[in-house]
Amino acid sequence: MVSRSNHASRSRRSSSIDRYRRNSIASQESSSYLAEENSNEMYSGAASEVIPSSITSLHYPHHFGRFSSRQNSSISAEASPLLAPTTDQQYYQSPQQLAAEGNDLYSVKSNSTRGSVDTNGHSTAGGFRFFSVDEIEMAPGGSTLENPEDPVDYNTNWDYSIGKYDEDEQDKVSIALDVGSHNNFQPGHSPQNQDDNSYGSFDSSSVRFDRRNNRRLSDESDKSLLERTSNTSSFGKQGRDETHSFSAISEYQRYYLAEEDLVIGIAGYKTKFWKQFCYYFICFATLGLGYLIFRWVPKYRVGLLGDRTPLGLSDWVVIENEFGELVIVNISKQRIEDRLSSFLVLTSEKEEVEGDGQGKYDDVVDASEHDPTITYMHSFTYRYIKFFYSPVEDMFRTNSNWYDNNWLSMKHTGDGVSQKLHSQRLAIFGENNIEIEEKSIFQLMMDEVLHPFYVFQVFSIFLWLADNYYYYATCIFIISVVSIANTLAETKSTINRLKEVSRFNCEVRVWRNNFWKQIDSNELVPGDVFEVDPSLNLLPCDALLINGECVINESMLTGESVPVTKVEATHETVALLPENFTSPFLARSFLYNGTKLLKMKSSNEEPVTAMVVKTGFNTTKGSLVRSMLFPKPTGFKFYEDSFKYIGFMTIIAAIGFIYSTYNFIQIGLDTKTMVLRALDIITIVVPPALPATLTIGTTFAINRLKGKNIFCIAPTRVNIGGKLDVMCFDKTGTLTEDGLDILGVHVSNNAQGRKEMVFEDMVSKVKDLEKGKTIDKYSTNNNTYLLSCMASCHSLRLIDDELLGDPLDAKMFEFANWNFEEDYVTSSGASYSRVYPNASTEGFVTVKEYEFISSLRRMSVLVREAASHKSQDTIVYTKGAPEVMFDICLPETLPASYEELLHRYTHNGYRVIACAYKNIGKVGREYPERESVESGMTFAGFIIFENKLKKSTKPTLRSLNEAKIRTVMCTGDNILTAISVARECELITAKTVYVPTYEEGANETNLVWSDVDNSENRLDSITLKPISLTNDHGPDSYRLAITGDVFRYLLTEVKNDSVMQRILMSCDIFARMSPDEKHELVEQLQNIDYTVGFCGDGANDCGALKAADVGISLSEAEASVAAPFTSRLFEISCVIDVIKEGRSSLVTSFSCFKYMSLYSAIQFITVSILYKTGTNLGDFQFLYIDMCLILPLAIFMSWSKPFGKLVIKRPTANLVSPKVLIPLCCHITIILIFQVFLWLIVHNQPWYIKPIPGTDDAVQSSDNTVLFLYTNFQYILIAIVLSTGPPYREPMTKNIPFLINVLFSCLLSGSIFLISQDSWWGDFMQLTDMPREWYWFIVICAGINLTIMLIGEKWWFPALARIYKRITKKGQLGSRKIFKNLRDSTVQGV
Repeated sequence: MVSRSNHASRSRRSSSIDRYRRNSIASQESSSYLAEENSNEMYSGAASEVIPSSITSLHYPHHFGRFSSRQNSSISAEASPLLAPTTDQQYYQSPQQLAAEGNDLYSVKSNSTRGSVDTNGHSTAGGFRFFSVDEIEMAPGGSTLENPEDPVDYNTNWDYSIGKYDEDEQDKVSIALDVGSHNNFQPGHSPQNQDDNSYGSFDSSSVRFDRRNNRRLSDESDKSLLERTSNTSSFGKQGRDETHSFSAISEYQRYYLAEEDLVIGIAGYKTKFWKQFCYYFICFATLGLGYLIFRWVPKYRVGLLGDRTPLGLSDWVVIENEFGELVIVNISKQRIEDRLSSFLVLTSEKEEVEGDGQGKYDDVVDASEHDPTITYMHSFTYRYIKFFYSPVEDMFRTNSNWYDNNWLSMKHTGDGVSQKLHSQRLAIFGENNIEIEEKSIFQLMMDEVLHPFYVFQVFSIFLWLADNYYYYATCIFIISVVSIANTLAETKSTINRLKEVSRFNCEVRVWRNNFWKQIDSNELVPGDVFEVDPSLNLLPCDALLINGECVINESMLTGESVPVTKVEATHETVALLPENFTSPFLARSFLYNGTKLLKMKSSNEEPVTAMVVKTGFNTTKGSLVRSMLFPKPTGFKFYEDSFKYIGFMTIIAAIGFIYSTYNFIQIGLDTKTMVLRALDIITIVVPPALPATLTIGTTFAINRLKGKNIFCIAPTRVNIGGKLDVMCFDKTGTLTEDGLDILGVHVSNNAQGRKEMVFEDMVSKVKDLEKGKTIDKYSTNNNTYLLSCMASCHSLRLIDDELLGDPLDAKMFEFANWNFEEDYVTSSGASYSRVYPNASTEGFVTVKEYEFISSLRRMSVLVREAASHKSQDTIVYTKGAPEVMFDICLPETLPASYEELLHRYTHNGYRVIACAYKNIGKVGREYPERESVESGMTFAGFIIFENKLKKSTKPTLRSLNEAKIRTVMCTGDNILTAISVARECELITAKTVYVPTYEEGANETNLVWSDVDNSENRLDSITLKPISLTNDHGPDSYRLAITGDVFRYLLTEVKNDSVMQRILMSCDIFARMSPDEKHELVEQLQNIDYTVGFCGDGANDCGALKAADVGISLSEAEASVAAPFTSRLFEISCVIDVIKEGRSSLVTSFSCFKYMSLYSAIQFITVSILYKTGTNLGDFQFLYIDMCLILPLAIFMSWSKPFGKLVIKRPTANLVSPKVLIPLCCHITIILIFQVFLWLIVHNQPWYIKPIPGTDDAVQSSDNTVLFLYTNFQYILIAIVLSTGPPYREPMTKNIPFLINVLFSCLLSGSIFLISQDSWWGDFMQLTDMPREWYWFIVICAGINLTIMLIGEKWWFPALARIYKRITKKGQLGSRKIFKNLRDSTVQGV
């Protein structure tokens, strides 16, 4: 068994820092900046070497608990960080014991999900309801992204141990995992044989045993043990001499969907017919009520349909995700009679077997055990992902990363598939289409109608019909039908739009049974070889290019329309297939589904061909579509509180029901009237339109945003936009203009009369560069070489007479003012691309291109003179990051002022690219290796680019800073460039910016923080406060800037939470950030309770846009649908609009909610008073109140536009808070007092008409008339009181439609005073006559009521809420939000 090295942590840190040192800009003595490894920035033609960001952004590992992991491996094979290593003894303790002893025990929670926090600061898993936390954490598990050699994955919260093994251990692990192994879970492992990184647990309810130990048992022992195991299923097929059986034991498992950053639990069930009978009996016996309850709370339905059973024996499974969303899915069983490897990636080729205790390997498992023949394939589909049961692991797994072992050899990649194999794979993988299942109109309607909201409306309508409220019921019914129809239309429209995005099919030629055959692209299966011809506008699947070269536009995935060159796969390429198709090297030959084919070229006489690797929803485009179909639920405080409030109102309604029933019994009403009126009070206290009012403000806000070319696909995010605390921005293309302009070039030549190399003055025009210089015996003429490098060292392509490629390359070529020609045929008959000056017809041909590699940060080309009579020597031109030139250029060719000039330009916000060259003489057919080509080069000079700010950048950032909304820059660019741009756009206003330098042993963190302008100014490495007493100690007097390497180092190596939190609070610039690090930054900010927004242009920002609370994409590309907001105007001013509309929408939602609550309170009080005497409001009185008053007022009070300026204070999102509830209760009290006051006075009037207890057909009485006429004004008054204006919405006086509506409602309600009791209208409205002075008395009371409520709303009630808060919060220190406490502690510390 492999043991863990005691010094692993130390060795890992050393190796990490060695890597930092190798990539440093210069030595530590001459530089004050930590090494910046650029894994993101593309200098030229880079996209061919980098996986599309939309792919990497889809893969985020999960944060599991930290006490177990998989068995038989020292490294977790799940793509998510599993449970950090513990000792064997710790592993067998209970979770409670571990927690009690202080061990880190985290509940299952995905990175993007912020749950509650326990006293130890650990997140708690409240999302799972059907499964317990222990079941999820202790269950066997897997992931859609299996990479045992790199469990970190793309995005991680780095909360677990990696790389902690010595060299010998690494060798053993690499052998065990050589075939892309995914360490299988073996149930019931004994403590003595359990590796300390094991994954799984004991299950006391079932017999679990270790197959490894079983092989050493005698036949009799095996037989007796298996007989004792009741749940045994044979998935093996009898061979010539042996039979292998696999026991189905696990009843549940967990699985991590990396593409969606989602954990699901899966439990197996077997149908019990007698239970099914009971279920249907309950549904019918309760007249459908039982069905509704089981539909709304499906976990109760599960127990009535079957019994839990091992996964391998189940008929259906229950799947619940971490948000508590539960579905029941049937298992499909299909006869296959083939090996397990035909549809699942094998977990390992070999399995260690314990020997005689001396650590020897006794035997190797027979192939038929780890790859058995499967008679029946068990599978199910969840969210368009197909899961297959693996009897070897006793769990369901996906096959999205499946590959055929034959593909690992290039000679087999072009074989294609036979017709028989095609039929089999078609049955396994399904058709090659991304077809979204569309429900019928009837199904959609039933889903809508059976929603609790509409069921309550249906109940209310039937109740009103039974109570003879025919007109009122009819109007509500019509409104409900219109609402449902509108919802159905929007749903169908959304589905149709998604189907248009996802659906694609075309005719393709495939190599089938050694013949070319024309088929529909839907019939493609993995392994098919198809021809990539010009007729293919879009690629129909994920495929590996096996012959030829293609130019692809991957904007569908990345958001950038930079053409990417794909080259044919090699032996080295296919060897990387087991690495889950995520290797950058593999991406150079990988064609992605949905990307556009721009150009293709064969390298021989054979057609350009590709081998199908993934189809349908397994493709990258399929992952994008799934992310649109299944967005993560938004846990916003307002929405959570609104349902709590509805629940509270329901309790009030129940109390009213009980009181009314008791009162009616005392009066002696008949049973029917008594029941109907008692039930009717429930519909009054909880009005059916209450939930709908939550969306009114949001709907108006979305329409206003649409008018500004800002589109929203997630309406719930609008209100969240009003609560933003921090806004993160990408730099290039977001804060600055997309394109770069060349400021000029600095040529490196020798000083006159000396050999010393110096930089010449900047040359800003190419004609000055072409002049060159006088040649003498010491002179160099690098002008020509620099110009030739700019013209030839690129990956531009000529497509439809347009030069396409990296914008940086295009700018350099444009500056050189040369011409470009594709497919230039030389005298030898070879075809190359050629570049040549305008005044010449010769120039250079590019014979070989070494693509840009992010780790090398450079690209190179081999060129020759185009003319046959010229020298045929080959020249190497290289361009890339200035930092890398130290390693590849001759030291004597580098000017002494190299670093000084570089520092000056980067410090002032310019981007610098270095160029070098070398003559390697004549080259034969075999081109030299890249390592030998890019060495011993001559430095030619610098190219200086300037990146201009967008017009709206500075005013937008100024507005955000004035509103105390923190702004952060998150970019892939150089840290000095980022600091310069931040200062220029006023993102940073502090005079001092500190950056870290790594110094081994300097302090606890090994990071030294120094002033970017004066390295003598330092910060304490732990407190991050200035060391020098002369420095200004104010928290805002300085800011921090770090690189992605430092960010990762702090999280993986330092692991000091207090230091990390201080950095997150003080650091406004994050440079050299890769896509996964951007995503992680968003989540780290969310972890300290920031509400985070992110604004980017799409390409490297997809992950961060999805993780942020509010993501705003400035890209029109399809990838932007991953962001809740998309702006068609590429200016960050859209951020201000989103925040303003968010604040306005949030305040509007509060106003409408409070309005509907007070409306129900007014009517509840009125009806309760009338119930006291056995009467009620009339049918048309109810109708008038709802249709003529409430509905128009609720709509038009939401019409207000947002206030023109952002203020510092954010609107509250806490509906159940003293600030909201105390004023609400005060308003209800005032309403109650005025109604009771009028009711009591009217009893003493000589003209008083006493009500007659009975049905609602005869409700005429003075009680009814007075309360009806007065409450009409109360409904209008509360609309005026609750129409909140500044600082979040425009003043009510600017809401003209609302003012007109208020005036009309007052006049209409006043005109009712003129109706005579004896008239048709009097009988229709069921009114009685009163003296004229009483009508004036009602108006006066209404005026007094309005005055009291207005004064109370503005001064009295908020003061009362503050007093209550001071009393209840006495002794409680700090805020509930971590970042506020950190900010306050920083200020107090200063």
